[in-house]
Amino acid sequence: MESIRITPEDERGDASKLERFLESLFEVAANEGADACAAIECKDLAFEELPGDIQEVPAEEGSIFWPRVRFPNDSIQNAIRRYRHAVVFKVNIESRDSLEEEQKMVFKIAGLMESACFYGGYYLSIGLAAGNCRTVFCGSERACQALKMGKPCRHPLRVRPSIKACGLNPEEIAKTAGWNDYGDKTFLTGMVLID
Repeated sequence: MESIRITPEDERGDASKLERFLESLFEVAANEGADACAAIECKDLAFEELPGDIQEVPAEEGSIFWPRVRFPNDSIQNAIRRYRHAVVFKVNIESRDSLEEEQKMVFKIAGLMESACFYGGYYLSIGLAAGNCRTVFCGSERACQALKMGKPCRHPLRVRPSIKACGLNPEEIAKTAGWNDYGDKTFLTGMVLID
């Protein structure tokens, strides 16, 4: 794996520095296997209407981040609307061996991009992945440990909320990024929100 040095931003308002920083994030994603990247404004993010109550799923399927992010005292949508930029990436499904491996790649890329943002001076950036983290990391466990009172996540440095579980519409985000061929069987989408 090639490492890329990302320098902290001195002047947050400098558009050329931000542009270079976004390009460095594209490079991080491409080096880890992303098939395409795009920068979009967070004001262009499309949200889906979520039901008022968290949908109940069997214990062997649910997680702290699926089917909805379970932070009851915070509005995820209001928090996301406060970000300025997002870097969206896609991983094509047909070019990989299994959906689980592709999802794992999306989680990895989102985590690496989030770390790059932190070390680049964007300390509140958040990576979002695709699908249920439980399927990818804890499929052999009986239940999500983080759903038990007082228990931490088994993989806190690897898991990220999914785009869909945060109420974002992945199909509309893909269209905003210029990818009109979105479909559940076409590619998976991940992103990092940049403050």
